[in-house]
Amino acid sequence: MIAAFRLQRRRNRADGERSARDLPRSTPVSTTVSTVASAVACAVVLGAVSTIAPVPLGGVPSASAAPSSAPSAFVPVTPCRLLDTRDGGGARLSGDTTVVVPTLGRCGIPAGTTALALSVTVTQPLAAGFATVWPGDVSRPTTSTINYAPGETRANGAIIATGADGTLGVASSASAHVVIDVTGAFVATSDATAGRFVPTVPTRLLDTREGAGRPAPGSSVTVPLPPGVPADATALAVTIATSDSRGAGFFTAYPSGAQRPLSSTLNTDGLGQVRATGQIVPVTAGGFEIFSQAGEHLIVDMAGWFTGPSAPWSNAGLFVPTTPRRLVDTRPALPVFPGGTIELDPRTITGGPVAAIAANWTLTGTWRGGYVTAYPSRTDRPLASTANADRRRQDVAQFGIVPTSAAGVAAFANAGTELVVDVTGWFTGAPMATTASSPAPNTPVADTDRRVYLIGDSTLAGVRWYTNSRQALRGSSFVLDAESCRRLVGASCRGREGRTPPNAVSAIDALTAPVDVVVVMTGYNDWHASFSDAFDQVVAAARNKGAQRIVWLTYREDVGYNNPSNGGAQAESFRIQNSILREKVASGAYGDVVIADWDAYTEGRTDWFTSDGVHFTIRGAYGAADYISRVVSSLHGEPCPAPWTPGGSIDTPCPSPDTRPGVVDPVALHAGNLGDVHCYQVGVDRHVECRTDPKLAL
Repeated sequence: MIAAFRLQRRRNRADGERSARDLPRSTPVSTTVSTVASAVACAVVLGAVSTIAPVPLGGVPSASAAPSSAPSAFVPVTPCRLLDTRDGGGARLSGDTTVVVPTLGRCGIPAGTTALALSVTVTQPLAAGFATVWPGDVSRPTTSTINYAPGETRANGAIIATGADGTLGVASSASAHVVIDVTGAFVATSDATAGRFVPTVPTRLLDTREGAGRPAPGSSVTVPLPPGVPADATALAVTIATSDSRGAGFFTAYPSGAQRPLSSTLNTDGLGQVRATGQIVPVTAGGFEIFSQAGEHLIVDMAGWFTGPSAPWSNAGLFVPTTPRRLVDTRPALPVFPGGTIELDPRTITGGPVAAIAANWTLTGTWRGGYVTAYPSRTDRPLASTANADRRRQDVAQFGIVPTSAAGVAAFANAGTELVVDVTGWFTGAPMATTASSPAPNTPVADTDRRVYLIGDSTLAGVRWYTNSRQALRGSSFVLDAESCRRLVGASCRGREGRTPPNAVSAIDALTAPVDVVVVMTGYNDWHASFSDAFDQVVAAARNKGAQRIVWLTYREDVGYNNPSNGGAQAESFRIQNSILREKVASGAYGDVVIADWDAYTEGRTDWFTSDGVHFTIRGAYGAADYISRVVSSLHGEPCPAPWTPGGSIDTPCPSPDTRPGVVDPVALHAGNLGDVHCYQVGVDRHVECRTDPKLAL
């Protein structure tokens, strides 16, 4: 029974290790483990985890509130399946397919329903992607409900408004099966006794890692109502998490004493996974049960509860649904740095103060395994999590209801990530009071795990040949692939190290691991007539390897270098190539491509180059490495990898070096040795020969 909803909590690890020790532990409320006879008949098909799923960018919402439905109160329904694309051998959904799902008169959904508490599961996807659920009578929004990798089974809670005709729209960006279960409805009303949301301080209800141990396979754990929650409460807003999975399996949450439904709340499909989902779980006086098909650890946190019939009449805590709208997308600006916090203002969507927001919290481009905790801004941060990732470069969407304060909502990241938040509604009432006068900081730090691939020809190869100059490559994890006589496309020529390198496209295609950034400093052996097509091929190859940024260094124009393939001066060709570069990026079709103006930055730095104007002296080798490091740090809003002068202070965030040409003395800054000679890796066997090369003399 997957239901929709809420604050995903439970700390994930502080790094990429898949260890249960890194989830927060506390003394759990006493629990009862009851053995359930055999395994479940309705598990969703599981598969192996693979690559990363993209998140739709979408637009930033305007400051005015979106049109929304009337306030509504929660009414639990017996968990029931609304959609399973696998039924009858059905086809997977794909990017061009939208399914409209009727809900009126189905699954005991009451009249007057304006939104549904759902569990959305994607299974058997053929590629990385995302699925979106939205009101069926409006256009598909630029938001996501759940993200997945190839072969992965993922479940996520949601509260989604229904269309005026009672329908839901469902689509998947990649070919995948989608399963939707309903566990509750929100029925329009101006006030209510039962079904109003009461936010609480996040509370740990269960942690099987403490005391009880893993449940037995095929058993259920009873989670009693915690102190302070009335016996007639209708539902709890919880996060259900598992840690250090031992393989494929699923969990089902359902009211205590009720028959277990044929649905799943949370899924694992591999070894050592951390998975979590926010849910609204209907309860009885005895609490609720969680069935563990594979016998995995369970961590349950509560963020609030829904009132029962004994509660007084009030208009506080009612849910106002809206078409999914984007509250924030950090990717155009700065990420949430490790240990950093950003503030969000829900009023840009709600139009005024509210008690809590219901939203999908998506981590994308994660720096490593970790978590985000969303909580009322300028209050004490709870020991809980809203969304979790278990590896670098992962996209994970988790639903969560988060209380607000007078200052809005804060989002803390323990490990660094981009964050996308899509709001599907809010709860009426007064925000919490703040306890601090200023927001928590989001202090930039360097992502030293960022993999930056440097693809170059004999120009950039100077950084490799002057071995010690590589110490100026700082702030990221750099992979230097620079070969003499390399071309962008087509056959390369035979280089000065006695071999013919693969062209840039082939070299990128041959990478065996994803990269975060590709830096291009090759093309000096190409010709402008083919440059536009070569540019497109290199960009496509970099994107295929997962590059989120592609940095292209401009070509030095006023030079005497002769192209070995054309036998003529290249100055005019380089000017045309730079013009094409700028036209391409200005077109708007290459938002991930950044031009680093190496030509302008090095104007007047004749001591950095040999007589041909493109190959490096030792000063130029240090200068290029320092420049590239600063460009990458500047793009990510991080501290400079080095001061501008020896003993100087570190700028945070790092300004683009293009704004400060001529400032750096790279040899002095990086303690370089002007007596260094070239160390070539000669021939196919790459044996090392160190010498002063007369071809590269001043």
